[in-house]
Amino acid sequence: MAMLPEELLKRLKEHAEYFPRKEQAILLCLHEVQDYYGHIPDFALKEVADLLELSLNHVEGVVAFYDMFDRGEPARHRIRVCVSVVCNLMNSRKVLEAVRELLGIAPGETTKDGRFKLIGVQCIGACSEAPCFMVDEDTYKFESKEKLHEVLSRYT
Repeated sequence: MAMLPEELLKRLKEHAEYFPRKEQAILLCLHEVQDYYGHIPDFALKEVADLLELSLNHVEGVVAFYDMFDRGEPARHRIRVCVSVVCNLMNSRKVLEAVRELLGIAPGETTKDGRFKLIGVQCIGACSEAPCFMVDEDTYKFESKEKLHEVLSRYT
């Protein structure tokens, strides 16, 4: 018996049916689950594995490999700070320090109100804007702590 809500399960099935081989839908399905719950709960891994006819171990490996997926504590918004070599050379530590000062959280932590979670990632594909960060799917160039505060205040 499925534990996922019917509306979510329907979308996952549509993804699985779109591709010639069900397993090709794994990333889309995992994104759908994360968007729905704000993270990927353990029970959903088994549901995705069963739907795509994959082993649970395979699905867990995909989630562990990609830092865009989060199995931890959910948050309404995910702040991703690029900590790759390029962004590190461009002082991405400033972004992490500013988030820590403004929100009181370090990478991997969630604010007490569940509004934000800070995640350090290897690349967000905006090297020319380094240092940069993302809030959900929106990318920003880091300019100052004040500008960061202005950006974060838009996300309720």
